[in-house]
Amino acid sequence: MHFFTRQVPWANWQFGILKLSMIALGIILGAIFAEFWKPYLWLVGLVFVITAVWATVIWLRAVSRSH
Repeated sequence: MHFFTRQVPWANWQFGILKLSMIALGIILGAIFAEFWKPYLWLVGLVFVITAVWATVIWLRAVSRSH
């Protein structure tokens, strides 16, 4: 089965729809499991900061290589 190994090109607007759906899912799950996540909020925040910085570094490297 080539379902997971086949590469499919995505346009930016298609990724936008996917991101919007993931944001909506995150909001729904956050509302449902708010009390569950409260003790782990610092960990979720830490994961956010680390991945945001990492994504920014990747982006800046790609921009600097293109010039």
